[in-house]
Amino acid sequence: MDTVTRLKTKIGDHEFEAEGSADDVRQQFQAWQELVKMVASTMPVVVHQPAPNDRTALPAESKASPPNENVDTELIKIMRVDGRYISLTAKPPGIHDAVLVMLYGQKALRNNDSVTGAELLAGLATSGGFGAPRLDRILDKLATDGDVLSFGERRGKKYRLTNTGIAKARALAASLLLQVA
Repeated sequence: MDTVTRLKTKIGDHEFEAEGSADDVRQQFQAWQELVKMVASTMPVVVHQPAPNDRTALPAESKASPPNENVDTELIKIMRVDGRYISLTAKPPGIHDAVLVMLYGQKALRNNDSVTGAELLAGLATSGGFGAPRLDRILDKLATDGDVLSFGERRGKKYRLTNTGIAKARALAASLLLQVA
């Protein structure tokens, strides 16, 4: 009988939670650590350079904001909220990316962590350009990649982003925001 390993940790603002076999949890945790390192390396460097006669000088900061800094507040530029559904107004490279970004939109804009397949399918249909896909196969692939957790059975099945999935979705949303801007 396989043992289930659970790991939940938080470093600063970054949270990690995983459940599964020890190898899967270890692999997801290592991926999460790499993402946290990437985020930490893109933080703005603040250098204090006071003017010769000015004691009230503020620290000089980089004018360019780091990637993903304002993604949550600007999601409305690439998404539309229509009741329970989130649809995309910007087109991502593929359907897997679209589903990830829509899951992230559900979490950020509607505070909905447990998204049904019907909500995603309606959002994809409203977004257009994706046809009528077998959403269960797409979400199974995302679950295999470690980006999505699924729970429930049949029509009661719901989906939730993992921490690595959130990081990937935020990066995708940031790239879409750059295309729109």
